[in-house]
Amino acid sequence: MASILNKILGLFKTKDREDVQIPYNFEKRYRILKVIGTGSFAIVKECVDKTTGKSYALKIISKKSIKGKEQMLATEQKILEKIHHPNLVTLVDFFETKEGVFIVTDLARGGELFEQLQNKRSYTEQDAANLVRQILDGVSYLHDNGIVHRDLKPENLLFKDKSEDSELLITDFGLSKILKSNNDILLTACGTPGYVAPEVLTQNGHGKPVDIWSIGVITYTLLCGYPPFYGEDQNSLFESIMSGAYEYDDYEWLDISSTAKDLIDKMLTRDPSKRITAKEALQHQWFKTATTVDILKTVQNNLTAKERFRRAIHLVKDINRFRNLNSPTDQSETVDQEHTNVNNEGNGN
Repeated sequence: MASILNKILGLFKTKDREDVQIPYNFEKRYRILKVIGTGSFAIVKECVDKTTGKSYALKIISKKSIKGKEQMLATEQKILEKIHHPNLVTLVDFFETKEGVFIVTDLARGGELFEQLQNKRSYTEQDAANLVRQILDGVSYLHDNGIVHRDLKPENLLFKDKSEDSELLITDFGLSKILKSNNDILLTACGTPGYVAPEVLTQNGHGKPVDIWSIGVITYTLLCGYPPFYGEDQNSLFESIMSGAYEYDDYEWLDISSTAKDLIDKMLTRDPSKRITAKEALQHQWFKTATTVDILKTVQNNLTAKERFRRAIHLVKDINRFRNLNSPTDQSETVDQEHTNVNNEGNGN
């Protein structure tokens, strides 16, 4: 197991993002404003439609930074063109040059999930249930359309605006995959430490259940302010995740309902074949019985416990994507190479 972990840890390397020239046809229609986000392979800026004055998010991806992984970009474009759901970011425009790709999407002005929690004046278990329901709604839609997100985390969950009842949007489909059939399993390790499912780390193949595991981690954190799995370093974090062991601290979880814990347990089931599905989770009793006890102080205090939060959730700043564990130096992976049908392999999720 240690060798597997060391192999995984060796994959976290920062890629330089290259500046790319903005295409003329883009500049004719849009004006670029400030940088609003950065990632391993892209930079995100705000842009404004010169005709309507409406603001959007512009994701700029250098082709040089994703050399050998062009299929990943093609898949993201295909997914954005395919999806239409209130809790998923919408594709507005798309441009491509020899140097880069420019993706224009909805602009979520409400900020990241955990950021808004810090600004709330009241926050209950019922509020948390509403947020989780929206995430599950979006993921259920993705799964119904044969899409696995594979990188669900608070940074990829943005509020549409700053209103109290703002919709939550799932963003960043850079690691997502379109399954050829419901029996497909994926072999490339990817995701973000802290939210990645154990079957990804153990290289047993994975599919839709990885998204449910990530939502389980997010749900746990939304209710107490810290994640269920943690470690002093990446190695111990991965060991914690693969053990599947977590606890409900008596103090922080005293006022949280048993139905909330039951749903979390079903989402954080270590065996992916026994893990609850998004559609099943949406029917869970918790969404009808979540309490109205205010848990704001507990959650905010734990979210602002910088040392614990940094180690457990942001172990690596601007963390890079996993590469293919079976062939870490091979950059020519395609969708066909990554998909393995469970009927051919004899095992599945």
